Amino acid sequence: MEVPYKTSIQEQEEKDLVTSNRKLAHLQICLENDVQARSVKTGLNDISFVHKAITDLNLTDIDLSVEIFKKKLDIPLIISGMTGGHNFASKLNYYLSEAVDETKIGMGVGSQRAALEDSNLRESFEIVRKNAPNSLIIGNIGSGQIALGLSKEEFEEIIDMIEANAVAIHFNPLQEAIQIEGDTNLSNLHSKISNIIKNTRTPVIAKEVGSGFSLSDINDIQNMKFSGIDIQGVGGTSWAGVESIRANSSILKRTGEVFWDWGIPTALSTVLATRYFKGVIIGSGGVRNGLDVGKLLALGADVAGMAIPFLFATQFNSSEPVVQLVREIEYQLRLCCFLTGSKNLGELKKAPLLITGKTAENLRLYGIDPKEFLNR
Repeated sequence: MEVPYKTSIQEQEEKDLVTSNRKLAHLQICLENDVQARSVKTGLNDISFVHKAITDLNLTDIDLSVEIFKKKLDIPLIISGMTGGHNFASKLNYYLSEAVDETKIGMGVGSQRAALEDSNLRESFEIVRKNAPNSLIIGNIGSGQIALGLSKEEFEEIIDMIEANAVAIHFNPLQEAIQIEGDTNLSNLHSKISNIIKNTRTPVIAKEVGSGFSLSDINDIQNMKFSGIDIQGVGGTSWAGVESIRANSSILKRTGEVFWDWGIPTALSTVLATRYFKGVIIGSGGVRNGLDVGKLLALGADVAGMAIPFLFATQFNSSEPVVQLVREIEYQLRLCCFLTGSKNLGELKKAPLLITGKTAENLRLYGIDPKEFLNR
């Protein structure tokens, strides 16, 4: 009988797998398969700006800049951490970081675990800071590695590797549970993370990986003294789906299908974070254009994160398509401001929003009246 858990023999075999090959497989699956959420949406489709036809604004004068972790961004946009730890990833990070330097946005890298295990893979991450010496760059390590006993010295190595302005600790229990070699022993995680945060000199961000954060999670994140939160809600890439495609066990494969849309929609999780978390909020999870970015900012996020569209943009072996995508998002966000009478992002955050559908229903369940957003 097949079992969904790992035997000691399987565990030993899985330890022999190279982390970098898993990262490459993730990229290939995302590029070659439809791994987006199926029946659950981000909730941004339930949100509309109130159009303002009469305005005194000049479209080109609208200020889209924001400061995050002491770094100024010309546009409130971060390329979410996707990749690193493989030669193919090095090429992608090269194009992404070139575009980041040119457009003055931020960028996160993928999990740096592979570089901790094999110093030969450091270059795939280091290229980011080399190409974007003055940009906001966010490091990345999994909560699973923290639970396994990542040392203070190793955490500092993650920072130094890319001269990180902040480090994201990603939480992905669903993905790990479907992953062939996933880390599912998260014992004493709270205390270990709190200790890491207490002893580091760099802001630390709590980052989900496609399932969003609940109100309980947000309270925990606040209590552990994270400096930021990266929502990564349901509606974008399903990492349960990615691991389901990759799984060599029929039980894991079917379980990934069952849990494909598990989690909390991006819009709802973002609003909860703005109400109960005091720190930088990155609205992310299924963000696909500048209008999505504008809606997340109006819900209270400080900046938006986007991944998959940039992954596809790198496939033209040039940074230019990435730059072009950023410029497109910038223009769409500028138009959001123009059509709501907002001369800067501060005013956009106060622009009236009409919230309907499932998102409105969910907000009411949490005691939040959607009319608050319309009447402001």
